[in-house]
Amino acid sequence: MRRKRVMRIGSELFAGMMVFLCLIPFVVVIVGGFWDEKTGVSVQAYYDVFLGTPRYLLRFWRSLFLCLTITVGQVFVSVMAGYGFAKCRFPGKNVMFFFLMILMVLPLQVTLVPNYIMLDQMDLLGTDGALIWPGIFVPLGTFIISQSFQAVSDEVIDMARLDGCGLVRILVQVAVPVARGGIVCAALLAFLDAWNMVEQPIAYLKDFEKYPISVALAYVSTTDQARQFVCCILVLLPPLFLFSCFHREMVEGIVFGEEK
Repeated sequence: MRRKRVMRIGSELFAGMMVFLCLIPFVVVIVGGFWDEKTGVSVQAYYDVFLGTPRYLLRFWRSLFLCLTITVGQVFVSVMAGYGFAKCRFPGKNVMFFFLMILMVLPLQVTLVPNYIMLDQMDLLGTDGALIWPGIFVPLGTFIISQSFQAVSDEVIDMARLDGCGLVRILVQVAVPVARGGIVCAALLAFLDAWNMVEQPIAYLKDFEKYPISVALAYVSTTDQARQFVCCILVLLPPLFLFSCFHREMVEGIVFGEEK
């Protein structure tokens, strides 16, 4: 009994310490945005970023549109491919899925040079397409959604076919509602991956004005620390908003193939 109590207290302490250490950077960023080295407590940095200087919000909205485009494209491709891997039979499916899993664990840096050569051949370097096309075809989303489609009963699909439903109708009305948690999870991960990308813009884009906010954040004036902190808060807003709205679906999607 005493041993269990000690273990419980130790687990609670470690959990609390982990949460505390993770929250420290966020607290520093939020509080630092209100501190001016010359005047002390001030909201000038928040005014400059959100109202006074339009270039920050313009880059924010441009980056948001770019990430949403990547997310929508990746989810569409992942749903189509994931359903094929989960519920369709075709030659070489297991081999293709095996290579898909290998591609999932490849470091991003390994693919930068091949993608650069491919994008150069497609004449997409220096354009938004250099970020959109590689961002759409990411194997992780296909893997997550294919596992979620495993929860769709084959009997239900057969009954839908007997009722005259075609492939598109089965996918939209039968499979997608069941796999909603996995699709939302894949969409959130796709958005976060696109929102946090740094290496790809630096490698594929040459014009600073086209850099997303994740890269441009490093170029904020180092002499104005409060403005740097407020820009960090601006970058934090979309992920926090999405997670607060869809955290339940994300947890459901992580539990692959679990039936509701």
